[in-house]
Amino acid sequence: MISRTIRILKHYLLVDEDNLRTTDADVWRLSVLRTILLIGVVLTSAIVAHSSYTAYVQELYYVMYLTLGFTAFLFATLSIGLKHIKIASACLVLAVVGASLCILFFTIDLESARYGLLLLFTLPIIVRVLYGVKASIATMLFNLIPYYLLLNNTQVSPLFGIDITLPDTHTYLASLIFLFFNFCIPMAVLRVMSSLEKQSEHNLLQSKKLNKLVSRYQEIFNNGGTPSFFCDEQGRIIQANKAARALVKKYRPESEYIQDLFSLSHPITKGVNQHASIFNTPEREFKLQPASLEHHKKQLIHCHDISANKKSLMEFDAFKKQQYEKHYFNELTGLKNHHFWKIAESSESILNRHIVLLKLANLREVNLQYGYSQGDQLLLSVASLLQSEFTNDVSVYQFPGAKFLFTVNGKHLSTQSIEHYLERRLPTSMVINSARGTVEHMLKWRAGHYHASREISLDAAAECCAIALSQSDEFAPYISFSINTVKTIRENTQQKDKVKALLDNGCLALYLQPQVSLHGVTVGYEVLARLKEPKSGTVLQPFQFLPLVEENKWEVLFTQKIIDGTLALLDKWPSNLPKVPLAINLSGPELLSDLFYEKLLRRFSESPELGERLKLELTETSVLASHYETKRRLTSLANVGATIIIDDFGTGHASLSQLIDMSASVIKVDREFVERVETSERHRKIVKMTLDLAKSLDMQTIAEGVETQAQLRVLKDMGFNIFQGYLFGKPAPIEHWVKTAKARA
Repeated sequence: MISRTIRILKHYLLVDEDNLRTTDADVWRLSVLRTILLIGVVLTSAIVAHSSYTAYVQELYYVMYLTLGFTAFLFATLSIGLKHIKIASACLVLAVVGASLCILFFTIDLESARYGLLLLFTLPIIVRVLYGVKASIATMLFNLIPYYLLLNNTQVSPLFGIDITLPDTHTYLASLIFLFFNFCIPMAVLRVMSSLEKQSEHNLLQSKKLNKLVSRYQEIFNNGGTPSFFCDEQGRIIQANKAARALVKKYRPESEYIQDLFSLSHPITKGVNQHASIFNTPEREFKLQPASLEHHKKQLIHCHDISANKKSLMEFDAFKKQQYEKHYFNELTGLKNHHFWKIAESSESILNRHIVLLKLANLREVNLQYGYSQGDQLLLSVASLLQSEFTNDVSVYQFPGAKFLFTVNGKHLSTQSIEHYLERRLPTSMVINSARGTVEHMLKWRAGHYHASREISLDAAAECCAIALSQSDEFAPYISFSINTVKTIRENTQQKDKVKALLDNGCLALYLQPQVSLHGVTVGYEVLARLKEPKSGTVLQPFQFLPLVEENKWEVLFTQKIIDGTLALLDKWPSNLPKVPLAINLSGPELLSDLFYEKLLRRFSESPELGERLKLELTETSVLASHYETKRRLTSLANVGATIIIDDFGTGHASLSQLIDMSASVIKVDREFVERVETSERHRKIVKMTLDLAKSLDMQTIAEGVETQAQLRVLKDMGFNIFQGYLFGKPAPIEHWVKTAKARA
């Protein structure tokens, strides 16, 4: 409560921290005014109360009215705010003058009347605070009158016959003068001194900051790396920083003017830069930069050394040349590259010429087998050979990927084909000497050829060669561009987009092929995928889309959709079909996908009954089927209940190792062996050995590709129990097998 009262009082008297620091004169004037009035009112309240009571008892009501009215006037003055500071100041002066005159003219006792004169002597201080020096001096001169009255001991009361003297008037006036001189005026002075001290502290702090800033600037100026001079309007050097002094000392110690140091082409002009060299040292060239000083007649001149820039410029030119060569020339062979081809040739220069894009197809094999150093030596030798082999009018350009492009005049090919032309000039082997000895490398060439019989852009011509090159292979290494090739590529692209769209839009159709027992009972189905066009109803066969799936790495997406469709099929399995397991094919890459594998593993873990309904066939012909991680993940799936089937057994990469490393429980003997089991003793022996091997490992066997009764009899005699093939039914939608079951019923 006390602290809150003090805080309110400080805020009212304007003596809080913010108001003590302010430079607004009206603030501290109002503060002084309020301090004088508030202290006066509070300290004289007892005098006012006692004197009013005494006047009332003696029925001197005009004295009581005068005392209470004067007090009310003081309270009214205290309520005046900062906006009316002039009125408040006038009220305070009027109150002091009024009190003094009342004491002087209405008190009969001469000793008491003198207190009024003493009160007037405080006016110069109050007026100085509120109105300034001139008003204070005027007040001092005015006070000569009361001083004269005091010296002559002159009695001027009572005026108009009014006497306000009370029995204790002397005590009242003595107390009033004591309180005014001992508290009001000192507190007012203290308030002013507090502001002055705060301002002094603030000014001292600012002065220190300014001195620090000036010292910092002086340090920056003096130690700046760029030579700088302060000069007068005639160029006389007034001050120089450390770098500038070193420059003067080194070249012209006697320099008094800036023009003594530099050979100026024209006088130093504000805002105008110029280049100038040091006298007798033309290699030291500087850019003189006069700074614009708005509030100073001196000139600040910065001298930037551009002689070093010249060296940098020369180095930059050399760097640009190096980058140019790197951009337009192959760094290893030195041949002009594909960028140079675009600036050296034009549509007109290649018109009616034969353009050949040649590739060293087995460079990657050399790098892998012998190292990149050997490959670089081979490429360097090949480039040198090509330059020397072709005629002078043939420019050889090196393209990325061990490719070389050159153009041949039609006259060189008038009697021979491009194949014959290249075969005569390209070597089939090359000997390279290295630290490990002499190595002879076979050279495998591929080439794409285009005859620019019409005007065509350079990019388009190179693209035609690249298209032709992409169609080359081991059996047809040199291919000429044909518009039909573009048509084929476009068709393949359209087919690719079509297959991807069908996959993305859920146009997957699941066909089932039955697996039957010795007694002709269906014991399972293999799920085979087809793509069905929704509008035409056309069904795409595996050979129409599986190569694209493998080529574009869509195996994970494709197999995931098969699994989702198969699980949906199991959930809505027809009641009139036997509740048998379904087998889906995995090619290997999808198992190496962490997301696919974790999802599949979670399904088998969370649904133990799924192991009896869904079997996994791994195509043994897949390269990734023998991958270590594939085997490990298949084992994990088998541990949670999945049945693993090795499909196409005997035709793959590592059949026996798979039997050892994978937790497979079923082997499917490939149709390649089954279709000739009736006629080939050799095939029968292989199938029989496979069957015996499976029995010894306690594994089931399925003979797939059974198409004739004769094949079935031989397989039964061997000991097979489960069969799959066209003899029992071709792959068909589930609706087909529902109808078949109804017909048999």
